[in-house]
Amino acid sequence: MEIMEIQPDIVDKKDAIALKEVKGEIEFKNISFKYNDTKSDVFHNINLKVGAGEYVALVGPSGVGKTTLCSLIPRFYEAADGDILLDGKDIKDIKLRSLRKNIGIVQQDVYLFAGSVMDNIRYGKLEATDEEIIEAAKNANAHEFIMELPDGYNT
Repeated sequence: MEIMEIQPDIVDKKDAIALKEVKGEIEFKNISFKYNDTKSDVFHNINLKVGAGEYVALVGPSGVGKTTLCSLIPRFYEAADGDILLDGKDIKDIKLRSLRKNIGIVQQDVYLFAGSVMDNIRYGKLEATDEEIIEAAKNANAHEFIMELPDGYNT
């Protein structure tokens, strides 16, 4: 398996912390965002608080920034202005690896990478054992489907 590696644009602060216990409260405070190659904001001054365990649906036409807003939480992008808090901590003060390890993401666009089903699942945690991957597939209700494939996890 070959993994492409590039230098990230977003890096940890020198004094970034690792998360210890995550409850899951997310707060957007005056968040604005625009892509580097555009002049106008995708969105401006978004304020939203989602309590731990709450569900929120972002609904709207294609291109209004729903996925972009969600992509700010794991810091796939950086907000132009404002702060995003996780359990009251600014996400910029949290180590990226720790932040992303504590977030489950299901994007609207599904990408499959070259390699087996096992390789694709492992992409989320490169050091995962085969047993951890099978457990993750069971938790996602995918194990039975995978086992029906011609070579199971090696398909």
